[in-house]
Amino acid sequence: MRLGELRHRLLPRGPLDLLVQFALLAVAYTAWRYARGAVDSGMGISFSHARDLVSAERATGLLIEPNVQHWAVHAGWPAEVARWGYANLHFKGSCLMLGILYFGFRGSFGFVRNAVFAAMAISVIGYALFPTAPPRFLPELGLDPSSSVTGNNPLLSHPGDALFNPFAAVPSMHVGLSVILAGSLGMLVRPWPLRALFFAYPLLMTYVVVASGNHFVLDAVLGVLTALLATGVASLLARVNPDWSFGGFPRRSPSADVETQPEPEAAPA
Repeated sequence: MRLGELRHRLLPRGPLDLLVQFALLAVAYTAWRYARGAVDSGMGISFSHARDLVSAERATGLLIEPNVQHWAVHAGWPAEVARWGYANLHFKGSCLMLGILYFGFRGSFGFVRNAVFAAMAISVIGYALFPTAPPRFLPELGLDPSSSVTGNNPLLSHPGDALFNPFAAVPSMHVGLSVILAGSLGMLVRPWPLRALFFAYPLLMTYVVVASGNHFVLDAVLGVLTALLATGVASLLARVNPDWSFGGFPRRSPSADVETQPEPEAAPA
C-alpha cells in the first residue's frame, strides 16, 4: 500500500480533522468532569438514595453486590480483575475504542461521538437529580471499601478538588460508555471473534463495577438506559447532518479524486 493510500485510509478528512475531533473530545470530557464535580447535594441525601436502591434491589432480587464481591475476593484473581478494570478500563479503554473508530471507521465516528456527548449530558442530569453513594460506602452491606479492592478513592470528601464527586454514581457511565463504544465496534467489525469480544465488553464492565463495590446493579441498568437514550439523540442529529449517521460518508480511493478525462471522439470516416 502506497503512503498516500495509507494516509487517505487513516485520515480521510486530513490531519486537521483529527486535531478538531481530539479538541472536541478533550473539551467535552473536561466540561463533563467539572459539571459532575459541581453537583453536590450532600452526604445525607446521597446515602438515603443509596439505601433506596438497596431496598429496590432487595425487593426485586437484584441485591447481589455483597455476594459477588465476597466471591471475587475469596477467589483472588477475579477481585484483581475488578480492581484493575475499574482503575484502568474506563478511560483508557474508551480512548482506545474511540481511536479504533476514528482510524478504522471514520464514517461512523460522528454518530458515536455525538452519542458519547449526549450520554455525558444525560448523566449529569442523573447526578443532579439523584445523587447516590456507591455501595462500598454502606457499612451494612459488608463490602470492602479499600482502594486495594475497589480501585477507587476511599475518601468521602476531597476539599478543593473540583473534579471529585464520590456520589456521581447514577447512572454508571462505565457501563453506559462501554455499551456505546464497544457496541458500535461490535456492529462494525467483521471477524466474529472480534464481534464477540466487543459485545461481551459491557458485560465485563458490569462485573467490574459491581464486584469492586463502586456501583449497584441498578446503576449499571440505568447506564444502559442512558446509552440507549444517547443513541436516540445521535440518531436525531444524524437527520440534521448525514455525515453524523452510523456508517456515514463512504470511503473513496485516492484515484477516485482524480477527474477522469473524456476520451477524444473518433474522426469521422
